[in-house]
Amino acid sequence: MPFRKVSRCHQDFIEILYKVAAKLNLRDLEYVIEYGSEDIDMFYTGIYKVDIKGAGEKQRVKYVAIVKWHGDPKKRVSCRELYHREYIFYECIVPELLDIQRRFEIIEGLKMKFPNCILANIELNKETIVFLRDNKFRCLDRFHKIDLAHASLVIKNLAKLHALSFVLEKTKPKFLEEIKKQCSKDVQYSDPTYVSKSMVYYFNTSVNVVWDPTAKEKLKALAPSIVRVLNKCTTSGPHSVLCHGDCWNNNIFYIYQRNRPVDVILIDYQLCRFASPVTDISYYLYMSTERDFLNQHHDRLLDIYYGTLSAVLRQCNLDVEEVYPKHIFQEHLRQYSVLGLIEALVSMKIITAAAEEAFEMTEMKYYTEDGTADIVLQNQTLYEKRVNGVVDDFFERGYSLDHLLNN
Repeated sequence: MPFRKVSRCHQDFIEILYKVAAKLNLRDLEYVIEYGSEDIDMFYTGIYKVDIKGAGEKQRVKYVAIVKWHGDPKKRVSCRELYHREYIFYECIVPELLDIQRRFEIIEGLKMKFPNCILANIELNKETIVFLRDNKFRCLDRFHKIDLAHASLVIKNLAKLHALSFVLEKTKPKFLEEIKKQCSKDVQYSDPTYVSKSMVYYFNTSVNVVWDPTAKEKLKALAPSIVRVLNKCTTSGPHSVLCHGDCWNNNIFYIYQRNRPVDVILIDYQLCRFASPVTDISYYLYMSTERDFLNQHHDRLLDIYYGTLSAVLRQCNLDVEEVYPKHIFQEHLRQYSVLGLIEALVSMKIITAAAEEAFEMTEMKYYTEDGTADIVLQNQTLYEKRVNGVVDDFFERGYSLDHLLNN
């Protein structure tokens, strides 16, 4: 949604800013609060960009903070588990992953960078996540056509995250088991019996614009079972790893040198979970890229992923063929890519919509019991093209819709 400056703000929010200032050792605090951001479409309420200025030890300094906080008590309750999951990631998991990178002296090109979370709080009714944003970080417009240079960086970083998870499992199994217990229930799909009417609506709306009649009939048959499939996909099992859970264009900051992307930082870990690595890969590819791109680069990106995974594991004295053999990876692609397909069909109407349309539909999807938004999109042609690109790629690769339901 379009950003706007906030002229008046809740006292609790102001207290958050002073806590941030204290952590940064700032005096004489000044701040400008924006609801939303000028370069990112904010699909959810409760996200603020704050320019913070203050006196440091020797001079006045400036920071840009992204603050997640809900003033509306009802929305705060609905997002409580999201805050809790992200708190676990920043406070418990990230320090261990950074320690692995230090202990094994992972080379710079294989290291993963994480957001600088300056404040994480899950105290009841004070749930807050704040991280600092470097001015050199850029987020692509969600309508930007992703090229190989950008996509390969994202895929490499997913491989790094998954590899570090495998290493953590080998080096600190008790710690990882405890984290798995805390993240055992997926934030969205832990109850396979609950299906929101809005989710069914968005899935069926996308299926209705599918051009291939055979694929359309198969997807219609799957519709009553989509949450059961997603539940199966997001349940931890053999070869499960820590997954980002929501890796798509809006949750990626790029780092550039001379207008060339050289690295990425993944943000928004509120849906992190333990699942097959393929759930992250398929989610990113189907939510963020178009058909012509998939035709040219899908296989190459899978090779980049597996090569990066292998390299990080090798740095940590592990053999990828023992940890995540190539034949298991191929099997997972066939079985778990369905998550990316379903998520894309459910979300595509929103993520291809103009900003105000997208915000309206998101509010109804996430904050009402059965809200739908029967909107004819300004970008209807793009919406239909993206839906069919995902569907065509999935079926041409011979991926399975129902393997997980039958096992």
